[in-house]
Formats: sequence, structure tokens, C-alpha cells
Amino acid sequence: MKLLLPPLLGGLTHKGAKIWARADSLAQMHVWLATKEDISDAKYIGAADLLPEDGCAGILPIAGLKADTKYFYAVSLKKIHPSKNDFHAFTTFPKPGAKKTFNFMFGSCYRPADKKGGETFVKLREHIQSDELRFGLFLGDQIYADADKYNGLDKVAVTLDEYRKVYENNWSHEVMRDFLPNLPLFMTLDDHEVDDDWRWRDPSRQWADISILKKITRFLKRRPPQERHLSAERVRAALKAYEEHQAIHAPDPLIPFDADERGNMVLNPQDPASYAYSFTVGGAAFFVLDTRTMRVNMRGEKTMLGKGQWVMLEQWLRDVKDKYKVKFIVSSCSLLHPFFFDVANDRWTGFRAEQQRLLKFLAVNEIEGVRILVGDLHSGHAVTAQLKCPSGKRIPIAEFCASPFEQGSVWLSFGYIPLFSKWLTGQKRHFYRAFNNFGLVHVDFDSPDPTVTFTLHYKRKDGWTTASLTA
Repeated sequence: MKLLLPPLLGGLTHKGAKIWARADSLAQMHVWLATKEDISDAKYIGAADLLPEDGCAGILPIAGLKADTKYFYAVSLKKIHPSKNDFHAFTTFPKPGAKKTFNFMFGSCYRPADKKGGETFVKLREHIQSDELRFGLFLGDQIYADADKYNGLDKVAVTLDEYRKVYENNWSHEVMRDFLPNLPLFMTLDDHEVDDDWRWRDPSRQWADISILKKITRFLKRRPPQERHLSAERVRAALKAYEEHQAIHAPDPLIPFDADERGNMVLNPQDPASYAYSFTVGGAAFFVLDTRTMRVNMRGEKTMLGKGQWVMLEQWLRDVKDKYKVKFIVSSCSLLHPFFFDVANDRWTGFRAEQQRLLKFLAVNEIEGVRILVGDLHSGHAVTAQLKCPSGKRIPIAEFCASPFEQGSVWLSFGYIPLFSKWLTGQKRHFYRAFNNFGLVHVDFDSPDPTVTFTLHYKRKDGWTTASLTA
């Protein structure tokens, strides 16, 4: 009995967190907590069962913590006091509304080529202390279940056990074992947690699909039928694995999915649920979108978010409008960066009605201070624009993209074209980089008008360098 994957801390707030781990068999996860760096005051705070029906993964929620306070946690599968080296530091968030300057990181798309893969995380690990990073955002494609050459299976994942093994393959790399426990993380999914560019074919979510090109490619490679087609059963298996490894330690979803008698998610027709959630860090508010599980792409009906998530997003924007000067909308895919030859049409531009709906809502309601964080494109960029409000007011808006952590670049996204919208003006792409990268964000509350600075750290042949923008 051993820890199969490293522990990590998610769902962080000003007064609590969720400790996660996965074992190789039925086990109990025991957790210790300390406030002193020498761990002399470490206390045993409880245990959680790691059950086979959940892939032997689980969480222990901890509560009653002090705001803006540094703690140290450790995990063991035996109720034996861990060594000092087993403890990992984190700092709770300031109380909601408190105007405290902070830094965080974000990015997406991790498909290491081999067990040595992960140079980006080695570099990123250096910034946890030097930049006093409070947390990280993983914006999707934490695994590539469909990448048979890289997922450790030599085939496309189609069963729950296989999806679990892909997580094991990706997160067991030495660099991930070193990184994951040492920075609080918030995660959301994109397509490769299930399959490339997947979506539903009907609003009742009974029929799923992948692209015709992907079907043809796999047919020519003589892949079996279960890899060439995406069944609802395979989607449920992938989402079960996603829940075990990512959703379980996120903040509670705003509209939870129904569950069967075994606690497994049920995709009921017309169910408004999604994995979307929100959280605050002092004076900044975050809404993390689920752009996948409600996505329907069929003739006569197209939606990326679904009705329930739209209700929650618009209500959240109303609620934070005046309470929080800094607002982040977190999306796995780009909103403000159309590009030529976007054949897949898999981003917000492929769902133009909803893209315009969001921009209209922001403009009509004069929502200020919005920055959009995105991944997916296998390149990094910074785009700014102004919302054209019916009153004549112009409100700045910005999109920051960081991807991939480790993947091939997609040069097609270089061909940026301004988004055609009656609700936008003054669009400008400030920089674009098609290299492995990660993003750091500095939220500065030390002046009356808070500022947000995005710095893209990217790897060139001659070493690491940066591009920055304050917006």
C-alpha cells in the first residue's frame, strides 16, 4: 500500500481547504497540519477513506483556519507522524473583500513526451517562492486521454480504468510529484480529459461525438470501433475519472450534478448542472467556467455553457459588479482571439451567439474590471479591447492566454483577426508566443485603482524569457 499519486491541496479559501491524494489500493489518508516552519506544533487533524470505487482517491476537507495565514500540511497512509520533509506550505486567502496584493499562476495543456517531460514545471517550481505564488489555475487538458503515443496506454482511453491510468501516467512524473503538493490548485476541464474536440449531439446529452476527421484518421489507423466513436458511457467514464482527480478538490459546483445510489454522477436530460464554480481571493473574484459538459453542437441548437450555467454566470456578474473591482472569468478556451483557419471551430467563435451574449451582458450592465484567463491554443497571448456600452461609456477588457505547459505549438493561431462585434472596439493583440509557457498574474491593490499585470514566461532555444502587459 502506497501513495500512487502525490497529495495536493485544492478548494482553498480564507478559512479552509481540501487535501487530496490517491493510493494504489484501499487505504486511509491521514493528514497533519502545522503553523510553525519547524513543524514542532504539527497536529493530527483527521483521516479520509480512499475507496476502490473512487479509484482509491479522496479528500479530507479542513475548516476553521485563520485568514491570510501560512500553514504546513502532510499526508500519510499510516497514522505515523510524517517527517519534516513531508510537509508542504500554503497560505490561506485574505477575507473576501480584503484588498491585499497577491500573485498566482495559470496555464493548460500538459502532454509530456516521456517520463523526463516537464521542464516547464521545473521552471515554474522556482517561482512558487520567488514570486510568492498563492495558487495556480489549471485550465484544462491536464491529461490527453486520446493521445495514444503519450498517454501510457498505446491506445485511446475508453474505460474508467484506462482514464484513471492516464492520470497516473501524467501525474506520476517526477516533476509533477515535486510540483503538485507545493502550490494550492484550482482546475477545470477541456476536451482531452474525454476526447479531442468532443461535444454532445443532442440537448438531452445522450449522444456524444468527435470530429469526422478524427474518426477517419482512427479508421485509417485501424483503431477499434470503441476508439472511433464516443459513446455516452465513455463520456461518463471520463467524467468519473475527472471527478476523482480534479473536481473532487475544487470548490463546490454552483449547480451540482445528480447522483445515483452509488454516488456517481447522472447526466439527466435537461439537467442544468455543470462543474462551474466561483471563489474569491481578498478583493478579487473568480468564476471558473465549465465549457465542455454542457456543450451541444448540432444544427438548430448550439450552446457551450447550457442554461443553468448562464443563469449562474450572469447572477455572479451582478453580485460582484460593485463588490469586487477585479474580476476574472476563467475559460478553457479563448473568447477574444479569433484566428484564420480555425477549422475545428472549437472555441467561443464557434458559438457566436453565446460569445455575443456574454459581451452584450458585460457592456449593457457596464461590468468593469473583467479579465479573461484562457488556455487551449498551444500559444500565449495578451489581447485588450473596450466594451461599447449603450450609454456611450467605454470599459476596458482583457484576455490573457497561457498554454501549453508541454505540447506542440499550433502555429495557425498566429493569424489573429479582431473579433467582429457591436459590443467591442479598440481590439489589440499586444503579443503572441508559440512556445511552451506558463502565465503569472500580479494583482496589485496597493493603489486606489487596482492593476493586473500578466507575464508570460516562455521557453526559447536560448532559454527562458518573458512578455508582460498591465491591463
